[in-house]
Amino acid sequence: MNKPKSYRIWMLSLVPGGRFGRWWTALGVLLLGGVVYGLAAWRAAETPEYFGRLPWSITLFFVAAVAYIVPMFHYITERTHQALDALGPHLRDPGRLPALHDAIDQRRLGWILRTTLISVALWLLQSRLLAGSWAYMWERVQTGFVMISFDFGPLFVWLTMNVAMSALFQNALVFRQLVPHLDVDILEPDSYLPIGSMAVTSTLVVLGAMALLAVMWLGGPVDWWTTLPALVIFTPLGVLLLLLPVWPLHRLLKVQRQAEIDEAQQALRDARRADDGALAGQTVALTLRRELARLPVWPFDVGAVLRLSSYAVIVPLTWAGAALIEMLVNVLLE
Repeated sequence: MNKPKSYRIWMLSLVPGGRFGRWWTALGVLLLGGVVYGLAAWRAAETPEYFGRLPWSITLFFVAAVAYIVPMFHYITERTHQALDALGPHLRDPGRLPALHDAIDQRRLGWILRTTLISVALWLLQSRLLAGSWAYMWERVQTGFVMISFDFGPLFVWLTMNVAMSALFQNALVFRQLVPHLDVDILEPDSYLPIGSMAVTSTLVVLGAMALLAVMWLGGPVDWWTTLPALVIFTPLGVLLLLLPVWPLHRLLKVQRQAEIDEAQQALRDARRADDGALAGQTVALTLRRELARLPVWPFDVGAVLRLSSYAVIVPLTWAGAALIEMLVNVLLE
């Protein structure tokens, strides 16, 4: 029976090869969005009924979000492949490695259609809630290019975010299911640290999107308190992305550490019961037991912890900075 065909995730194909491919993609999205919304603003300036209906901060968020999510998803996917290669020597069945790499950046047609339809449904629901009625939504679209560009902006944000999050969750599950097939040794960090590093990197899409929400506050009419529900939504998603691949590994490392400590404790007992006292053996066993107790049972080294801390701090700093800028602008205008 033929295996269903898989396709490369389309967002990855938007990034050209080369050292600066992700930067070129971000720049291209920003330029394209600038042209589209710049033209919309120019048309709105000629039509009085559009005044105040196309806040520049919201349109800037649309463009900035897509310009961030696409290259960042590409970066995370690349780092995920590197983590798999690092775990390769510890796989009990190295022959699985090519299939695991394919599972990271390829999806079946059903997945592609499903994520697209979900994105469209979420966009329609959001648009309906903002417009108040389906009839008014249709009227807005019929008014022409200005409102079409404004109404369809969120669709691209929903589409890129939904594809990125769905793919990252599946990749987290791939690593979660990989743990039982690894020769994990708590005394050999190379056998498990790549999973922790990958999990930390995967949170960048969520944390970056949360930070970019502050862009909408800069336009004035958007109340920054209205973006707080996103914090309630995105925070659990980021925590889940972090813990999905890490939790089973944490439990395994915890069991291994306790087993090593028990072995060192037994060696200490044997040394103490020896006829000659075995002072040297007692010292070695005591030292070993102390060092084993200090071993971390989470697959994060110092670098991963520092990176995660810096990522998490960026969000409140960005929000506070945007709120401060808004207050300063209001003071100057008054």
